[in-house]
Amino acid sequence: MKKNKAAIARGMFIAAGLCGALISHVVFADGRLTPQDALVTTLIDKSVLAGSLAHNADGTLNYDDNGSARFVYSGKIFSVGTNEKTGELKELKDQIGTIEGEAAFPKEFVAMTAAINYMMDMQAQGIKVPMPPMPAVVPWTCNHCKMVVAGTTYLSIVDVLGPNGSPAMKGMFDQMLIGGAAGASKSMGMDGRAFTGLTPASYDPINKTMSVRMAGCSAVVAVDGPQAGKMGTLCMNSTATFNVSKAIAIVDNQGNPVGYQPTSNISAQGSSNCITVLHTPLTM
Repeated sequence: MKKNKAAIARGMFIAAGLCGALISHVVFADGRLTPQDALVTTLIDKSVLAGSLAHNADGTLNYDDNGSARFVYSGKIFSVGTNEKTGELKELKDQIGTIEGEAAFPKEFVAMTAAINYMMDMQAQGIKVPMPPMPAVVPWTCNHCKMVVAGTTYLSIVDVLGPNGSPAMKGMFDQMLIGGAAGASKSMGMDGRAFTGLTPASYDPINKTMSVRMAGCSAVVAVDGPQAGKMGTLCMNSTATFNVSKAIAIVDNQGNPVGYQPTSNISAQGSSNCITVLHTPLTM
């Protein structure tokens, strides 16, 4: 037993030495990166997006299984240039990919945009209407997201572990996680928030648009291409300009908006500054 313990300790000492040598090599290879940067693949890019709410054949809003309004979007992904001294974004460079997906907004968000459209109508007529109290944040998520960047296809964890996802991936998560694949899909999907409490980045009653700051993170998996087999996280920091002109409020007898017409629509254009950090899964 003592001999086995000594062998294990010796093996751990050798492994630690190898790790130390690797870290030292990374630090001296480029002193501006940390040792952890050698363990992951980091992508920094910008998505330029457009989308709108999904509707049924009769023109009414289409909701997902959780009762959220489905917002279908697509766009292009670009590499970016920044000011080397300040880090401030300065330019879009080459298009390096595409993105498509479906966000899910709570009905309260649709009602809020309809109320804002109604308020903009009043303001355009010269009627002073104060901005009503806004929620600090409006939560949202993604039901689907697919990115193709530099030849690699990335899917949201909810796609990979969903009904049409990978049986092998589901089996792996079932074995290694409390709650299994179903729990991972529920807890590791996009946790997004619209930060309405920050006030709009823009507000235009004439053109019926309002820009909202949004952010969120999701687990993603590279399923095809040069980075296939890696998984990690995508965090987005976005500004979306919503056109609320077709979000039609239901108004009570006192002139207060209390809901929205079922045929309402919201469209948006915006950009999302994204950081994706991936690693090769550890096998035990």
